Amino acid sequence: MTPLNDTEFAVLNAAHLNKMSGPASIAAATQLDQGTVDDVLDRAEQAGLGQKAGGQFLIFPDGSKAVLAYYDRAYGELRSSTELAAWYERFETLNTQFIQHITDWQNTDGDEAVEAKLIKAVNRQIRAIDKLLPQIPRYEQYVRRFRGAIGAVDRGERDFVCKPTVDSIHNIWFEFHEDILSVLGRPRDTT
Repeated sequence: MTPLNDTEFAVLNAAHLNKMSGPASIAAATQLDQGTVDDVLDRAEQAGLGQKAGGQFLIFPDGSKAVLAYYDRAYGELRSSTELAAWYERFETLNTQFIQHITDWQNTDGDEAVEAKLIKAVNRQIRAIDKLLPQIPRYEQYVRRFRGAIGAVDRGERDFVCKPTVDSIHNIWFEFHEDILSVLGRPRDTT
C-alpha cells in the first residue's frame, strides 16, 4: 500500500472519523475544494480503500489502515511528549463533563441553562485545542467547526447540538476525540 500524502490523509481521515460522511461534508470539514475531494475518493475507491454509496463514502478496513499508518508516520515522535500526555489527561476530565452536559441536555429537552454549560465546555475545548496548534496545525479545522456549530446553536438551530446528520457539536467532539487518540496511538476505551 502506498503511503497517503497530506491531502489523501485529510480526505480519508474525514471519512474514517465520521462514518456518515459524503463528499460534500468531507469538503466542508477539510476546507478542500470539491474537485480535490472527489478525485481523492475516486482514487481511493479504485485502490480498494473505500466505496461511494448512497451519497456517502464508506471507508474499508484497508482505508482505515492507511489512515492509521499516516498517523504513525506523522505523529510517532509526538507520542512521547509528556506535555501532550498531560494535555490529554486534562481533556479526559473535560470530556467527562461534556458527556454529562450532552446527556443532561438530551434529558431536559434542551434546557437553556444546561445548554449554556455545554457551550462553555466547548469554548474551553476550543481554547485547549488552540494550545495544540503549533504541533498539530490541522486542528484548526476543529476550532472552525466548533465555532460554526456554536454559531448555529446561538441562532436557535438546536440540531447543531447533537444531531448525527449535521456537523453538530457532539459529532465534532466525537471526531476530535478519535483523532487525538490516533495521534497518541491509543485505542478508545470502550468500557
